[in-house]
Amino acid sequence: MELESKLNEVKEDMTYGGPVGQKRDPKEWIPRPPERYALSGHRAPVTRVIFHPVFSVMVTASEDATIKVWDYEAGDFERTLKGHTDSVQDISFDHTGKLLASCSADMSIKLWDFQGFECIRTMHGENVCGYNTHYTVKHLQMQCICIPRYCVKTFTGHREWVRMVRPNQDGSLIASCSNDQTVRVWVVASKECKAELREHEHVVECIAWGPDSAHPTILEATGSEVTIAAA
Repeated sequence: MELESKLNEVKEDMTYGGPVGQKRDPKEWIPRPPERYALSGHRAPVTRVIFHPVFSVMVTASEDATIKVWDYEAGDFERTLKGHTDSVQDISFDHTGKLLASCSADMSIKLWDFQGFECIRTMHGENVCGYNTHYTVKHLQMQCICIPRYCVKTFTGHREWVRMVRPNQDGSLIASCSNDQTVRVWVVASKECKAELREHEHVVECIAWGPDSAHPTILEATGSEVTIAAA
């Protein structure tokens, strides 16, 4: 019975994003040292860390123009993906984990076969999801590997470099953040800017859409009634 009670507490913690048995400051949920592993190898600041959707693999991007793959359960370095010639600003898996996309300050987007660890496509143009020298967000059509990629939409509005772009779960909205200290939410179909969030006092470096299960906790922590995106 004691084990069952503890299991239920853990399930509630996972569901609501934090301890529910007692009122605690959200800052106390942040893990504290000592860390389990310290992974080193990049020669410049790390710009992005993501987890593989299936395997116990973590991928990091860096200003040293490389992408590194790690086994996070064992704390081991696996391999380095080279191809970009400037800072890698962002990386993202598809839902299967078979494809990895990366964008860089070298004005290119690369699509990697994450099974053979080879670059299978390079798209040139704007610096998407990172520093954007033309202050726009480009939406690239990526339907099939055999079909050439092309820009189908341009979202214009930010006054300085775009740091990150994230679609919502169904892809109907896109959130973007920028050096202009704002977060913008766009309607993909119409390219309309649905909202502009201005409360930040410095560069907004990253954004994320909160899952439905996290909404009650986010609203309680922020004292808000409506949450569109978390930055």
